[in-house]
Amino acid sequence: MKKLFAIAAATLCAASLSAYADSATKAQTKANKEQAEADYKEAKARCKTMSGADKRACVKQAKADYKANKSTAKADAKADVANSTAK
Repeated sequence: MKKLFAIAAATLCAASLSAYADSATKAQTKANKEQAEADYKEAKARCKTMSGADKRACVKQAKADYKANKSTAKADAKADVANSTAK
């Protein structure tokens, strides 16, 4: 009977830990995406002071950095989910 309770308790702990890890992963992913958007807005604001080819290159670089940061956030989220399900 004690073994049954121990197994049930261990299962319950594992399930709650998994749920916590999932919510932490979602929160971190959201924070990473928000940071990427904030960085993009800041970079675009810096580009407004420029003109001509320099401005176009600045905006192009800002967009490229934004896409890279956003895709990194998505990849990190997928890796976190894969790691949490593998345990």
